[in-house]
Amino acid sequence: MFKMKFLRRGLASALITASLTLSAFATWAAPVTQLGFALDASGSVSTANYNLLRTGLNAALAGLPVDGSVEIAVVSYGTSVTSVVLPTVLTAATLTTIQLAITSHTKAGGSTNTAGAISGLTALLTGSANFADVGTKSIINLATDGEPNSQDAAVAAAVAAAAAGMDALSIEAIGTGVADATALANMVAIAFPGPATILAVNATTIPNPMGKSWVVPVSDFDALAPVLLAKVQASIKPPVTEVPEPGSLALIGLALAGLVATRRRIGR
Repeated sequence: MFKMKFLRRGLASALITASLTLSAFATWAAPVTQLGFALDASGSVSTANYNLLRTGLNAALAGLPVDGSVEIAVVSYGTSVTSVVLPTVLTAATLTTIQLAITSHTKAGGSTNTAGAISGLTALLTGSANFADVGTKSIINLATDGEPNSQDAAVAAAVAAAAAGMDALSIEAIGTGVADATALANMVAIAFPGPATILAVNATTIPNPMGKSWVVPVSDFDALAPVLLAKVQASIKPPVTEVPEPGSLALIGLALAGLVATRRRIGR
């Protein structure tokens, strides 16, 4: 009888330990994903096309989970860079506020300061309290219809972003201004981690850029919305290069192994 009670207590203890371990693991396994968006508002982008970019991004954000697992930051860039959305955790309450900021900010105009946009987003994301948390992933998305006003500066900004802790930078190259081989090669040189690849035109089968970043050519701003949606959804999925996380069955197995060890000690 005493052994039976002890075994029951041991089983209960093992299951509680497994439950607590699983709970702790679940908390650890759901870090925040930071998504930073750089919107090309230079003079080559018409107001109508910029509005399509805004609408497409807002629709994409509406397809993300609002459980606090995603943080959004947005900058708009022409000659200057404007912070449109400071790092904000995406919830049902904040989604509308984020979308309104994207819809209502003033279009910049001027040249294509890609380096400034990358540096600005890097500063916003690294300045967030979530950046230092274990497991946080930080991904920059650049949407542009033209090459940088300084390719060297843009590449240097991307190198600095990676050194600062950004995990990936991917690009939508929109329209004929970035459709030729030279322009796309310049975009690939900015994207990381490398080696970056060029996806099919208007691709919606998109990998997580953390595994291997990419540039996707987009035929025009009318075709952008589904690409953006596919991009943001890919960004919150595990990249194919990640080692699978331990499953709950393995943890329960460890707890049961502990119970067996307890039983053996009792039998001695």
